[in-house]
Amino acid sequence: MSGNVITHFDQVTLAWLTEVLSNSGAQSEGMVESFEVVQDRGNWSTSGRLKVRYSQDSQGMLPRNLFLKMVNTDLDDEFFGPSEVYYYTRDYVDVEHAPLIHCYDGAYSEPQQRYHLLLDDLTETHVRAADRAPTLAYGLALAEGLAVLHARWWGGERLAQAGASVHTPEQIRHFVEIAEPGAGHILEQFSDWLEPHWPDMLRASYAKHPPARGHA
Repeated sequence: MSGNVITHFDQVTLAWLTEVLSNSGAQSEGMVESFEVVQDRGNWSTSGRLKVRYSQDSQGMLPRNLFLKMVNTDLDDEFFGPSEVYYYTRDYVDVEHAPLIHCYDGAYSEPQQRYHLLLDDLTETHVRAADRAPTLAYGLALAEGLAVLHARWWGGERLAQAGASVHTPEQIRHFVEIAEPGAGHILEQFSDWLEPHWPDMLRASYAKHPPARGHA
């Protein structure tokens, strides 16, 4: 992974792309000859889709479509650190068939409170989950993917290997306080999509499970 954080598209150059793709093993010969950027913006990030062209002597995976995500982690009273960078560049790199987007480069700067990720662009092959009709097979595939990721760090011993610890009851309550309003939006906006018994089950999950886990 590179050490320099990209914070603006002006910093994306032919030399930088050639360097990070070579360092990642995606390009073994040649160089990036040109690229085009289609800019976008998310809730907490600035992003862009890169269409990459290589010199004729280039060899390797040579990905043609890349996605660059640039994040400012200092947002008023909210702050999140390098966890997403670790997610792609450290936490699962040794997990075979991990259900993650391929990452070519990532960097985080604590002084700048910013990070970037350079990933495969899946626009041409994937759709948003909200635009996909739910099926049993799709639900089972999601559950399997989550199980693979959770199993990698399950238990205090494995968390300790990453310099982390089991969450305290206070941390769990904090996570629940952040997530619970989202459940209310789901019940309000998508009530017609839900089975009759789902709203009560969702409310019960927030009412019963977090306190039980916090006192385990």
